[in-house]
Amino acid sequence: MIKKITCCGYRGFAQEQTLELAVPNGKIGSGLTVLIGPNGGGKSTLVECFSKMSMNDPSFTEGKRNKLAGDRVKISITYSDGQETVLSSVETGGSETVRKNRLENYGIYYLPSRRVFNPYFSKSEWDRNTFLQNPEDPQFRGSLLNNFTYRLFDANKKGKDFNVIFWKILGKKLEWTIDQDDNRNYYVKIKKGDVIYHNSDGLGEGIVSLLFIVDAIFEAKDDELIVIDEPELSLHPQLQGRLLEEILELTKRVQVVISTHSPNMISIESAINGGVVARIYEKDNSSNISCIDECCREYFRSCFFNLNNPHTMGSDARSCFFAEDGYIITEGQEDVMLFPKILKELDIKENIPFFGFGAGGASNIDKIAHIFKCLGFAHIGAIFDGDKKDEYEDFIRKYENIGYKAWIIPADDVRDKPEVKKEAKLGLLDTNRKIKPQYKKDLIKMFKDILTYSQPHN
Repeated sequence: MIKKITCCGYRGFAQEQTLELAVPNGKIGSGLTVLIGPNGGGKSTLVECFSKMSMNDPSFTEGKRNKLAGDRVKISITYSDGQETVLSSVETGGSETVRKNRLENYGIYYLPSRRVFNPYFSKSEWDRNTFLQNPEDPQFRGSLLNNFTYRLFDANKKGKDFNVIFWKILGKKLEWTIDQDDNRNYYVKIKKGDVIYHNSDGLGEGIVSLLFIVDAIFEAKDDELIVIDEPELSLHPQLQGRLLEEILELTKRVQVVISTHSPNMISIESAINGGVVARIYEKDNSSNISCIDECCREYFRSCFFNLNNPHTMGSDARSCFFAEDGYIITEGQEDVMLFPKILKELDIKENIPFFGFGAGGASNIDKIAHIFKCLGFAHIGAIFDGDKKDEYEDFIRKYENIGYKAWIIPADDVRDKPEVKKEAKLGLLDTNRKIKPQYKKDLIKMFKDILTYSQPHN
């Protein structure tokens, strides 16, 4: 299996960067590597590197070579047995490449984000191995992937197995076949109900995308790598969830890399079981790669089995992985709900990006900050209750050297809390959820400082 891929000089990768891939261990999601990050950070570029490594003699045109890297490209893959294959620019420079130690028996199934084929096509049938050994090299992102129509003929003959996955993800049966019109052009025919038919040209983008994705996974072998750029495109959130379930089951034994902008395509269980979450982002005029570590996995594990705070790493929290710098972590869900009300009462109109529904306690803020640190975020803040001075000072000692900041509110809690099972607390807000006058000046100063810090940083 592939242990890691290294890239330098291709598109935004001005500096050499390495991605360690997840390796299946029999547990659900253990072989899944998920690439996240902002637009333009380099996710699609990195998945394209896998595609280039699967080709016989790829060329790198002038606009795709990074000038800061000497106008030369070098991509290498290291396998679990220590072997390495390298694709690099020839010594004289320019578009042409030379390969060292190509491994012929390894297959990479690469799907770009724009998955489109000509709705009318000619007949040719390729098995999976032929398809993997003849990858397309589209000159531009969004080019038609017409070789895929050769796979459709094979999938059509194996419709029973193909449709088990196809229908499961769709959540319904959708009959399809390949037909031919009177001009001898082939097309995909979709049957709805008893008498309604659609041809290839009328297929929705989500259905077309699923045809590609299901073909990638339904005959996957243990010694292959499947790479899918933005599998969620044009798919309803429920379909995204069912697609992820299929991928998690597959990655018990097969390596899969996906690039995504959807929280629905991130699995905390996968990360716990050894899956990789890597953030690709721009820093110092180059795309950079940062990954979660074992401490992150331990925290995910504690959240995953926390019945009292199941929201801590829920979908609202997972959306933070796709955010810009400037997230502010709070202790709990009350803070996330009440701080915006405080801003409104103070007539502060700007929004502050709060983390999910809180950290689930002051002690968890440090753990969430560590996840952000591992993923390469440069500006992360935290707000502590006034009675959590020790945690506040620990946070500052641990993170101020990387530019993270913390604030402590001038009251023990965000609102007054009567004594029930715990000691009573006096908060910023009275029983009518109004700011106590003595705190307004300090709160205005604190939130103005937070807003200055949390604005997107270029």
